[in-house]
Amino acid sequence: MQLALSRSWFLPVFAGLLLGGCVSAPPAPVQTPEAPQVLPPPVSMRASFACSGALPEVHWQICTSDALASLDRQLAERVHQRVQELDLVGALLLEASQRQWQLSRAGQCGLGEQSASSGVADPAAQACLGRLYQERLQALDSWPSVSPRSNAEHPLAAYAEFRLVEGHDALCQPLANALNADLRRHGDPDVARLPGNRALISSAGGEQQINLAGVQLEVDRYNAGPFAGYQQRSRGLSINGVLQLDQRTLPRWVAAQPNYGGRANVSSSQTGDYARIDVFEREGRPLVLVNETWGFYSPAARGESAFAGLYALQGGSLQPLCLYQSYLTPPRTRLLEGLPIYSQLTEALDTLAGDPLPGYAQHERRDNFQRWKERQWTLLNLPLLGADALSRYGREAALRQRHDQALEMLFQWSEHNLRSKQRYQQLLPLLRPAHAELHAMYQQQGLDAAQAGAAADLLLHETFARSLENLQAPAGVPGLPLAGFASYQPRYAIAPAPGELEHGRNFQRLHSVLLNQGPLPAVRDFLAWESRTFGEERGLGADADTALMAAANNPPALAYLLEQGLDPNQANAWGKTALMTAVQQDNAEAVSLLLAAGADVHAQTRARQAGVGGPDRQEAARGRQTALLMAAEQASETVITQLLAADAARQAWGGYDMAVCTALAGNAQLLASTQQALRARLCVEDDYAPLPVSRQVAANLREGDVLVIRDEGIEYPVSLLQRGETQLFGRHYQLTPKRLRSDLRGLATNVGIAANRRARLSISGPLTLVFDDLAAVSPENVPLQVSFPVSGSGAAVAGYALSTSPAMQVLSTPFDAERNDAESTWRALYSAALTQGFRPTGQGYVLIHTRGRSWTEYQLVVTE
Repeated sequence: MQLALSRSWFLPVFAGLLLGGCVSAPPAPVQTPEAPQVLPPPVSMRASFACSGALPEVHWQICTSDALASLDRQLAERVHQRVQELDLVGALLLEASQRQWQLSRAGQCGLGEQSASSGVADPAAQACLGRLYQERLQALDSWPSVSPRSNAEHPLAAYAEFRLVEGHDALCQPLANALNADLRRHGDPDVARLPGNRALISSAGGEQQINLAGVQLEVDRYNAGPFAGYQQRSRGLSINGVLQLDQRTLPRWVAAQPNYGGRANVSSSQTGDYARIDVFEREGRPLVLVNETWGFYSPAARGESAFAGLYALQGGSLQPLCLYQSYLTPPRTRLLEGLPIYSQLTEALDTLAGDPLPGYAQHERRDNFQRWKERQWTLLNLPLLGADALSRYGREAALRQRHDQALEMLFQWSEHNLRSKQRYQQLLPLLRPAHAELHAMYQQQGLDAAQAGAAADLLLHETFARSLENLQAPAGVPGLPLAGFASYQPRYAIAPAPGELEHGRNFQRLHSVLLNQGPLPAVRDFLAWESRTFGEERGLGADADTALMAAANNPPALAYLLEQGLDPNQANAWGKTALMTAVQQDNAEAVSLLLAAGADVHAQTRARQAGVGGPDRQEAARGRQTALLMAAEQASETVITQLLAADAARQAWGGYDMAVCTALAGNAQLLASTQQALRARLCVEDDYAPLPVSRQVAANLREGDVLVIRDEGIEYPVSLLQRGETQLFGRHYQLTPKRLRSDLRGLATNVGIAANRRARLSISGPLTLVFDDLAAVSPENVPLQVSFPVSGSGAAVAGYALSTSPAMQVLSTPFDAERNDAESTWRALYSAALTQGFRPTGQGYVLIHTRGRSWTEYQLVVTE
């Protein structure tokens, strides 16, 4: 197809696009009217999440089925309810089980984990998910609740106490005494339990409205969402249909106190609500008790108090009677800065866990992150709550079972490859010192030795086990935690010593013998046995990690395996070879042995969805790597020189010399003088000869490769992408190149404002120029649509179109206004399509990205 495109107008047009972006109007000033406001209805969704944006396959199956969406919402509500009813340790264990259950859904029902912006219903998968949800709901309903087995004072009383600040009635102090007595006995105080009280309505449960002597009372009750721990809270109290108590009522009373502090008084919490509102009668008088939130979500500044207020109901109004300080926010801050070993441990665990697994949708990742912030804060600042719950509610067995499982997962992960084993050997010695550090911190907070030990156990456990959850999705459907006061015999200590996890184990495979530096006679015996039993698959570990890779830091064993004929170029699941592993180990002797045995210095890794744990997943997804590229990044001069002597400096792909040079600049192992000397050998493009013809690998876009098209000395890296179904809001134009150049920024701003303000849509992506027919573009006329991806169901706007762009595959390349021109860029995409056997449709997109960094992307729509 001949494209009538002229670089004379496209170049300045799209250079100008890089400077443009979405322009939104300044926000209107926030108004805080004095009168209480009408409560908006709680947001209701079909499922427990919004069916929009990029979602994994499981979530799209839920979104395309009303029955599944209802089950998903029911399950989420049931989990939130049970978590709120539980003690701290029980809640931690149930949340962990639910996270694992969420990750298991895709594997159980044959679904992938990749996210897309749309999905197609799969009846078989939906039936499978329906069964999983029904079974989970039944399991949750049958999971036994536990009654506490302790008459000791509840630990919450160590952190909270009702103290009268302002009183206008004789009942103020007696009520405070009664609330404190209930707090010491039960934990969260409940006016319904107090002698002499008659509960009427409450946001915590039971009836929400009542007619009292002709006055209609209704207390709000709602789930406060992810930034309030999905707690059930209240936004106010209505009297005769009018909201008389709202989020500002109690804070205004607090703000009137002398030296009340700098706390904002426009709201009682960041979510604009209260922990609890109770309406009750005492001595025949109708009263309202309002409690602010405690703990992590307390509105009080550090070292200051949350408050509770008691009001008398007088006709249709509220009369302030008693103001109490209730919960004192701990004055401690930056506790982790005083815990260097624990911080080192968490850093190592974060690396091991890596990014959240792809089975999680974005909202689940957000919830998990937010929940961990809350739980870690609570375990650090209110340690008695967890330490006491272990014995009061009998959670020791369930916790130790989960901890044993996490430790076993760690050991099994360490058997995957050499770097996993080395990370394991670095991490395990941190557990005992970190535990001792936590124990000392808790004793400094005033806990006795037993309490400090229990609190240290709990925080170390949750930190450790939570990270291990992210190694990989579970193979089976996880069950619920052991019930309270169950029996369980722990296998490991909470903080095992190095070597404790290996105790009692025997070698099972050659790969494990090599990873654990087994003696050479054992290597010989296992190699002989596996050669007879497994043939060519002898010595393989997880992800096809080879015996030579496992021996890359053990030259005597490596030499023996090479003598026995093991292939030095056998690669793992993402193309990594033993030579690359030896380079990463910076083991010059191993590199020499492998090169002498014929190891291919030009072998390349390929991007794959493979690996267990963060480091392996990151390495597998990183894209093309070679031994020289790895050496330039982290190896010594000796190893780099060995590879250069083996003719590794060949132009493996376009820009390879620059990639090696950039990696060398970040090599912290080299002295500045050494690095400078190596730059003369690694950073000169002319020194890189082409790869030998026998080693040139044809790129395959369908397998995720990047195809480099060269046109007039310019390289265009082309990738195959999948565009999901997208709603586009925009306007069609027939523009001259000159007008497009001068007016595009203003046109984009107009489209964005129309989408936001007039159509009531949310902009969900970059400015997108749509070319329905590239052949129609000429130097005199540019037909296009200026649009934005949007979400929501908005109103129609005259002159603008809301259309749905179906899912499609496109060839994509970045556009650099300094080096590229439009005609050559489109031509490169067409060339890539024809080279790889695709059929160009003649439709194209230009995306102007402005988030993070500004860049422009050309996309050509293709079909098979």
